[in-house]
Amino acid sequence: MARERRKNFRVEWNSAASIYDFDGDWSYACVLKDFSNGGAKITEIPVNDVPDRFMLRFFRGPRGVRECHVLWRSLDTLGVEFTDMVTAAERKTRRVSHVSRSAV
Repeated sequence: MARERRKNFRVEWNSAASIYDFDGDWSYACVLKDFSNGGAKITEIPVNDVPDRFMLRFFRGPRGVRECHVLWRSLDTLGVEFTDMVTAAERKTRRVSHVSRSAV
């Protein structure tokens, strides 16, 4: 039996979504196949036309917009990580290091 290496539990999904650039100059309809707190699998898009960073808009489920970075590409699918959420531990570390630097 293969060991699961994911950090976050992944939810199987099959919902319409869209991806677009940060300036709103282009967009593509796509299908969100699965997602977790940390990322998603996106299909039915021209994967070679999509840049490494973009915005993903959910239409169902966890509605909203997420900033994404492409981790991998296949012929018709993208694997992305969400880059807009910072964990509470990371926020605390950033605050502490910011305070430490300003105190010096």
